[in-house]
Amino acid sequence: MASVVEPFNATYYNPAIAKNYSEVVCPPYDVISKEQLSVLRKKSPYNFSKVLIADDNDYKKAASTLNEWVSKKVLIDDKEKCLYLYEQKFFVEGKKVTRFGIIGLLQMNKKGIFPHEYTLKGPKEDRKKIIRSTKANLSPIFVIAAKRLKLFKDVYGAYRCRKPFARFKDQQCNPSRVWRIEGKTQIGKIQKEIDKCKLIIADGHHRFEISYDYFNMNKGKFKDLNYILAYITDFQKGLNILPTHRVLKLKDSLEQILEKLKDSFIIKDLKQSVIEKKLKQKGKFSFGIYRNKKFYFLELKKLSILNKISKKIYKDLDTYVFHQLILPLFESNGIIEYTHSVSEAKKIAGAKKTAFLLKAVTLDSVLKLSCRGFRLPQKSTYFYPKILSGVTIRRFRR
Repeated sequence: MASVVEPFNATYYNPAIAKNYSEVVCPPYDVISKEQLSVLRKKSPYNFSKVLIADDNDYKKAASTLNEWVSKKVLIDDKEKCLYLYEQKFFVEGKKVTRFGIIGLLQMNKKGIFPHEYTLKGPKEDRKKIIRSTKANLSPIFVIAAKRLKLFKDVYGAYRCRKPFARFKDQQCNPSRVWRIEGKTQIGKIQKEIDKCKLIIADGHHRFEISYDYFNMNKGKFKDLNYILAYITDFQKGLNILPTHRVLKLKDSLEQILEKLKDSFIIKDLKQSVIEKKLKQKGKFSFGIYRNKKFYFLELKKLSILNKISKKIYKDLDTYVFHQLILPLFESNGIIEYTHSVSEAKKIAGAKKTAFLLKAVTLDSVLKLSCRGFRLPQKSTYFYPKILSGVTIRRFRR
């Protein structure tokens, strides 16, 4: 019987041509801004963003670039079916953290794989066109096993002192290393361990959905099309979730905003640094507001207000409470801008917009909700750092 995860013949950069991996890898498609894209393109003529992002919606060009790089051996295929161990080191609040996981192919049409967020139509249409043109999984989705796996730690311990298959840094200079895991015995142990777990999709919901649709529409055309490229990690300290703040252009003035909220919330005029500390504290629903060069922090007067949330499981989820109880109070142009930094939210808001500053969703909440079949509002979580694109590629094979 097939395992939920399988090794594969990865396509990756030829080290003889791409001598510096840091110049060719890039973030996932959905977090690359126009400014970042410009920087990436200047790093190398072979930066993977040229395949990942379709310039001027020219998806055929993205595909032809991929095919050209393969024909010129800028990208080469692994001769063996392998899994790949991916290590990332980064800092959280001044402390050095390490996260590691396995890259392989994940079976999509198997029970026990749970999404945690709703998706958006625009990104799905974009990724649908890219998969049709390139006939490849260009970057792995991010998946979490819902428990700590001792074998993962043992595998990492065995490989971490070996020479890596590749090493590189992301745009924040966080170092990464990748090792090839080969051999049926070792791969078989990893497969058995993952087969026992519930798996949560942390990042890549749009890619998962369009890949599953592509599989259903193209059965028999390619081998193992019911599998998707995935990075799988377990329940470990390196699973860091950043808050996702909302910035909107409201019709209400600042006075009207505070007037609508004063009966339910204690409103305090505080400094940015104080609000940033409060947003890291655990507790019942609270949030910040930035408008007209001023910061405010709002705390519930009565917990009974949360009784308006019909499903109890969502009461401790700040993003859900915000979208259900706060956002409907105001009229906006319907456009929400997202950021993970309070300073960036302040910048985006400027003089005409309002920033709503939310707490980060906890990992426990994500797992609890997902494993019971519930989903979070769009843009509720931001796992940091991202898994980079271009490290390993999965091209569909006949």
